[in-house]
Amino acid sequence: MSSIDELFAMQKTYNQKIFSDDMDINDIERHTQHLALCAHAEISSLISATKYRKHHTHKAGLNPDEHRIVYESVDVIRYIMAILNLWNIDSDRFENAFYRKDIYLNTRKRIDDNPWDGRPVVIVDVDDVIVDFRAGFSKWLNKAYSVAADVHSSSYYFIDDLTDNDLNPERVFLDFVDKGGFFELDPISGAIKFLNDLRDRGYWIHMLTARPSGNLSCFYDTYEWLDRHDIPFDDLSFSAEKFRWCAQSVYYDTDSIVWTLDDSPKHATEYASHGLRCLVPEKPYNMKIWEADKIYSYSDFNSALDRIAKTS
Repeated sequence: MSSIDELFAMQKTYNQKIFSDDMDINDIERHTQHLALCAHAEISSLISATKYRKHHTHKAGLNPDEHRIVYESVDVIRYIMAILNLWNIDSDRFENAFYRKDIYLNTRKRIDDNPWDGRPVVIVDVDDVIVDFRAGFSKWLNKAYSVAADVHSSSYYFIDDLTDNDLNPERVFLDFVDKGGFFELDPISGAIKFLNDLRDRGYWIHMLTARPSGNLSCFYDTYEWLDRHDIPFDDLSFSAEKFRWCAQSVYYDTDSIVWTLDDSPKHATEYASHGLRCLVPEKPYNMKIWEADKIYSYSDFNSALDRIAKTS
């Protein structure tokens, strides 16, 4: 048992002396609120152990109370552990979340320390452009719901397959997200080489995904997946309205977006209708837009790279 396991177990033993075993959800929420307020009070006590009131005159030689800082910190952490215990969130799940948060923080630090330098920009979608979402989602549907979704179907996100089985597509998708489905997906063959080639040719790669960033499992899974597979990119954003996001960016104001890549008929059409060239991977569900103005389909990454190199 690791040290953090022992700490969680110690706090749970104490919790069992304080809280009833037959609490309902309302009781758990009420206790959570109380514990959070207690943690807040302990943080205030921790702050008071330092010279935070800069406008006050402190006595000469009076140093911050390090002992108080230690024990007030213990109280804060124990209140947080008590909250986690209430929700049956164990040390393994906490450690996993801590690890993913660390990847996110370090990735954002790397991005913030290396701001856009004026290079030509390629806006790159994630799912079914870099990530093999369709194949992975189909496999998950078969395992989780016994739905045999055809990867080559012309139905976007297998909506027809799901409704034919009396399933709500939106609820099923959220279940996939909550179960960490995004993290288990594979990169599309050739995607990493394609992105490295783009970088070598001097392009700035901004990943833009419509994944729901409000779902923290999805949000942190995305960052960890990119880190796990060593995906090269310069920045990452989440938006369900991709052209609107682009239009509000400094890239758009400086006419620096040279290409977009997206598999979605909706996003590709919006890009193109507003003057942004879009490369679309050839999928059964987006065939109708292959020949549209400013939309160019590609069957493999080599042809996509050639198109970008010839027209940028």
